[in-house]
Amino acid sequence: MGVLGPALAVILAAQAPVSSCGVSDDPAFATTKDHAAQVGGGAMYAAARERRYLDALRGPAGEPVQYKRRGSLPPDPTGRDLTILDEYEVTYPGIPQPATLYLDAYHFDDALVAPKGFACAVPFALAPPGPDPFLAMDSLRAVAIEQGSTKDFAPISLDADGSAAHGILLDSFRLIARAARAAAAAGARLDPKSPPRDSLRTRMLIVAYPQRCGGKDPVAPASIELAAAEGAPPRRDGDLAIGEALARLLPGMNLPNGSAGAVYLLDRPRVTDTVRIAYPDAACGTVVLPFKYVNGRALSTPPAALPAGHAATDRPVRVQAVIDLDGAIQQPVYSGGPATLAEAALAAVLRWTAEPVRLNGAPMPTAVVLPVRFR
Repeated sequence: MGVLGPALAVILAAQAPVSSCGVSDDPAFATTKDHAAQVGGGAMYAAARERRYLDALRGPAGEPVQYKRRGSLPPDPTGRDLTILDEYEVTYPGIPQPATLYLDAYHFDDALVAPKGFACAVPFALAPPGPDPFLAMDSLRAVAIEQGSTKDFAPISLDADGSAAHGILLDSFRLIARAARAAAAAGARLDPKSPPRDSLRTRMLIVAYPQRCGGKDPVAPASIELAAAEGAPPRRDGDLAIGEALARLLPGMNLPNGSAGAVYLLDRPRVTDTVRIAYPDAACGTVVLPFKYVNGRALSTPPAALPAGHAATDRPVRVQAVIDLDGAIQQPVYSGGPATLAEAALAAVLRWTAEPVRLNGAPMPTAVVLPVRFR
């Protein structure tokens, strides 16, 4: 037995499962609130992403795990930190006592690993999440109010060539910016942190112009339809607006007589949407106008400098931000990666510039998640 014992130990060690993911060497990782595992996804997707993370875990010798959600920790009462931690009780056969794991629903780490003492049966199937939609909405609204208070933004052409021959479109950003401009002119600037209720509504406005259809006088549009190539038709808010009703939607804007407007409950058109404008004159008939989007691109992204004394790392810091109509980075917020580098990453992206997304030639504000690496 003295000979077989060590030999058996070697055989068992050779048969021990190899983890399909990295394993943290920090005993505090995922087992303390300050070192929660960053799975991300926000309110809409975090639950599914947490299940994928936990379903991949195994005990140190490949034992299947069972887990039970205990609930969420209360958010920061000051509102400065958007982090919400979900608490899970995790067990596997032979564990001395249940483990408590904390998962971060609002941040994501590209180098996600298993807690110490665990392994993975399969790699984590967690792609980096896109921008959190609720944070993006708040950030876009804040930029619209801040910038709209001091500048005007030209509307978007309905025609892909930018001519606006058939009309214009104002996305949610431009409508909020116009409201902010009007409030500032009246001496009552809007507060981005406490916006009026009307600005909380997501909507865009399509304005169709009258057309000459072979006769002397322009013919006013009879109907406006936003057609969806995929999915449910977008919801329109109210009836077609003409005359005074349209003037109330766009106070102070000079529009051709006979113009008509339609409000839709979207922040902007979708890529495959088309506008259909019908005219009562057969010479004009129905005009179909597709939208032309052009992707944005980075122009200048100088690398972030590693703070003095900080250990080198290849883990990026993730920053959610808004690219404004001028291509500048606005409203950066830490969204994952090494928290000790968050401040340096936020400072770095403010120096970055980009070519914004364009719709029919007009720049569009866009929420993005930027991975920041350190040299």
